[in-house]
Amino acid sequence: MAARARDHVTTDELLAATKATRDTLYRWVAQKLLPRPRIATDARGRQFAAWGLDALPRARFIVVSEGKGLTTAEIAILVEARWPRQ
Repeated sequence: MAARARDHVTTDELLAATKATRDTLYRWVAQKLLPRPRIATDARGRQFAAWGLDALPRARFIVVSEGKGLTTAEIAILVEARWPRQ
């Protein structure tokens, strides 16, 4: 059976890639820098946060931007330009 392409990234994948905390990820959601994840269920019936595929490059972009000293407002403008809301 061929492997099915995933349509999401997990919180653990975002945490590993960004070295951020869960609180930070959800702060970015509250600040509209990241879209809210959907709640999915795995094959064993466990629920988890399923982030859209663009969450990973967005989160990395936010980390780099913060590292450059940009403010949240400045980052929000850049995020909206790069990943417009639909």
